[in-house]
Amino acid sequence: MRLTLLTLVSLAVAAPLSADDAADLSARIDERLAAKWQGKVEPAPAADDAEFFRRLSLDLTGRIPSLTMVKDFLEDDRPDKRRRWADEFLDGSDHADRHAAHLATRWRAVLLAQANPQLGVGGARLENWLAKQFKASAGYDKLVRDLLTDPAAAEFYTAYEGKPENIAGATARALLGVRLECAQCHADRSGGAWTREQFWEYAAFFSRLGVPRIDGNRVQATDDTSDGLPRIKLPEKDTYISAKYLDGSALDWKAGSDPKVMLGEWITKPGNRWFARAAVNRVWQQFFGVGLIDPVDGLGSDAEASHPELLDELTKAFVAHKHDLKFLMRAIVGTKAYQRSSRQTHPSQADPRVYARMPVRAMAAEQLFDSVVQATGYTPPAENTAEYLIGPATSPRATFLAKFQTHPDQPLDTATSIQQALFLMNGKLATTAAGPGGQTLAAVSDGPGNTAEKVSDLFLVVLSRKPTAAEVKKLAAFVDAAADRKDALADVFWALLNSTEFAVNH
Repeated sequence: MRLTLLTLVSLAVAAPLSADDAADLSARIDERLAAKWQGKVEPAPAADDAEFFRRLSLDLTGRIPSLTMVKDFLEDDRPDKRRRWADEFLDGSDHADRHAAHLATRWRAVLLAQANPQLGVGGARLENWLAKQFKASAGYDKLVRDLLTDPAAAEFYTAYEGKPENIAGATARALLGVRLECAQCHADRSGGAWTREQFWEYAAFFSRLGVPRIDGNRVQATDDTSDGLPRIKLPEKDTYISAKYLDGSALDWKAGSDPKVMLGEWITKPGNRWFARAAVNRVWQQFFGVGLIDPVDGLGSDAEASHPELLDELTKAFVAHKHDLKFLMRAIVGTKAYQRSSRQTHPSQADPRVYARMPVRAMAAEQLFDSVVQATGYTPPAENTAEYLIGPATSPRATFLAKFQTHPDQPLDTATSIQQALFLMNGKLATTAAGPGGQTLAAVSDGPGNTAEKVSDLFLVVLSRKPTAAEVKKLAAFVDAAADRKDALADVFWALLNSTEFAVNH
């Protein structure tokens, strides 16, 4: 077994307090999935170590693992190494910050999914704020209450131009899994179960924001405060509607109350039938590509859960563990379902909602960029700072993300446009970082070992796996036959970085 001393120390201290509960929940998840198969579904075999470890690193840290980590994991002979490394990615001193940053990236994308991307200038600050909450292991319920009330998170409101109707639709989708905005303009029932009146009653909670708009002006409150209750004026009418919770209950209003505080308390209360279920469903979708309720914002519609008993059990466990996202993620990655191969070995595995194999998922744009950086060793000039993770609008990362924007609700959509493919193949990362002068390629080509070993190291760096015998034979022969072997190795490196296998999480 080949483990660094630092790795051994961090793994030894990473065991979480809820490890036993998480392991028990993992087992129950597998039992409930297997019970639905009833002899009709033949599950895929377990993923090999290389496939699993790459998947785990992408899902928990947002990037592929380093060459050293891959070799450490593959040579780790402990029977529980998968659980130990999951704990390391979640809590270890070397990876906790990266995990928090990855969660912040994902939830920023979820929270701003309905915002105009040209107006989302506050996304970087919001992502920084989220990363601090995740690093502090804040409960998801507290995070949501703070999101609605903390001035440091005000960029969430700014991204939606401070408009109550925009914020209402966004918070209902992201926090409750409900497409409430479908009822915004129609008097009849729309969006599955909502009336136009209910939409504006919910929007009234945000009628007193007065936050700065993108253009620097301020949104004028549309609040009639004759009796103190937050109200909002209906478009094109002289009618005002008072704030009311989506379950129909009225506010216990007291003078001087903050409507946002009251809404946050209602959203996150244990008895809310949407909040915890929506969070569990989104986390499940994050790891399996499709939610137990699909689409993930279909909780207020006629969409049915594929495994209702499982969703109920996960929701109860999530609430019982104080809305701890890490507990939920630890339980999911510990399942046999999560650890199955993505290779379909039987026709019964074709439907991703059966969860009999791991579906192939598109990398988020941030995952793709950070994985290219990890593989190449590329460091943008003068940008290896905290801002680099999010980046100013002109940074290489921001330029890359603008070409590769992905939607957090559609991870099974792996299509890449021609423009994106050309940008990845011919952009600065490919031509500079992956070229003969790049850090990774220089280390491999100038290091010890024969050509076959160098090719093998490139596979481990880019794809986190060893090449097959056929791949080694073909590519080593190509390199050895070249007039300049370093240039030939650069061609191999470039081809691997531009392969479909690299661009997806599988």
